[in-house]
Amino acid sequence: MEYWGGATQLLTDSGLPNYTLGEERFKNKSKDAENTLSASDRAIIISHLLKKYPQVLNTTKVAKSSFVDGKTITPMQNWNWMLKGLSQYDPNYPVDGLKTGTTDAAGACFASTMKKNGRRLVTVVMGAQHANGEDPSRFIQTKKLLKYIFDNYSSKKIKQGFSFASVRRVKVINGKEKSAPVYVKEPTVVWLPKKQQLSNLKVKFSKNAIHAPQISGKTVGRFYLINTPVLNSNKDVAIKATVHQDVKQANFLVRIWNRLFNQQQNSHEKANSSVTTAQKVKKFRPYQDPKDLVKAGTWNKKSENKEQPDLTKVKDLWIRVSLKENRTYIMSGKKPIYTMLSTGGVYHKNKSDTPTGTYHIQHERGAAFYNHKLNEGAKYYVSWKDHGVYLFHSVPTKSDGSIDKKEAKKLGKIPGSHGCIRLSIPDSKWLAATVPAGTKVVIKNH
Repeated sequence: MEYWGGATQLLTDSGLPNYTLGEERFKNKSKDAENTLSASDRAIIISHLLKKYPQVLNTTKVAKSSFVDGKTITPMQNWNWMLKGLSQYDPNYPVDGLKTGTTDAAGACFASTMKKNGRRLVTVVMGAQHANGEDPSRFIQTKKLLKYIFDNYSSKKIKQGFSFASVRRVKVINGKEKSAPVYVKEPTVVWLPKKQQLSNLKVKFSKNAIHAPQISGKTVGRFYLINTPVLNSNKDVAIKATVHQDVKQANFLVRIWNRLFNQQQNSHEKANSSVTTAQKVKKFRPYQDPKDLVKAGTWNKKSENKEQPDLTKVKDLWIRVSLKENRTYIMSGKKPIYTMLSTGGVYHKNKSDTPTGTYHIQHERGAAFYNHKLNEGAKYYVSWKDHGVYLFHSVPTKSDGSIDKKEAKKLGKIPGSHGCIRLSIPDSKWLAATVPAGTKVVIKNH
């Protein structure tokens, strides 16, 4: 799971609490600590399981069986009550797996899977009611989720050779032609809103340009379907692109000329940039800091010395993040009503690890997490992209749960995260507890 990513804490392979490991238990965790995974994390694991070991479905689809031990025959029934022949079976949702689970912390959980129009679907329900051993709530919630999917989405086939209207041609470097038409390389099926037509689907290409020569039928890049996210990725659904005719290279003299011309152009742009540098030193902060804003680097107090607003009552609520200015604003229409010190992703070649764009608050939220791969955790989080991958959360914590003060002092001063937005302890606790799911989040460099 560390390799696949996700904000997880995996302690035991049985799913039982830490103390069940006896002397082998994790000493830096409480004895009652348990595995913690988001719904997104579970879906990632299931995706890998079904791709690598599809034969597991031969077992998970069995509703009833009898186990023979000598003269003793023990009849058993699958805990997945949505299988055919069991109490929650519904022919509209012919699931063939996968796993139920119940703990005091997680409530009743169920990961289901089924095929629809030749494509396999996976749903994850967590925290359902569990009044007793006969409570079907987890299956009722799964049916509601599947109904929502089928009512609002449909699988659409994108044929080999399809040309997206928004990316019909791409620039060619050192080619006989200045641009080349690009097409879908292989047929694929994607789930899209029912009203979404392929003809007006928003798509971007993975490269600014392709280099000549290119051979017909070979992969030259990828189309990304905008706002069609993929599990555990900061990118959208990717579809391989190709060309239908060989893209031929320009002759040697043309290539030499292009190289010299580009070098001269780059030098000219660099000179112009240095002339205007003094003008660009000014702050690009989108809104003026309020007078009661605490000092940058303050991580254990509210960012403003006033009562935090009730976000359920704010009119035209949205959130604006300025990465380079290290500020996050709670907005009411065009007006910021609460300003928070924040820290976004580290910049590499003037590009932040935090993706810019427009997103929305998602349902995943909680009191704490720890990422073993990054050797870093945080308190109080709420997701805004990729269901548990990109979060608003507190300043980082160490493996023992204490605050990493060296990192915390960056708050409001400089970028420092792996892609999430860090906030002070009180601000992150308040935001995670009160911000409504669906709230728009706009992230820009300035």
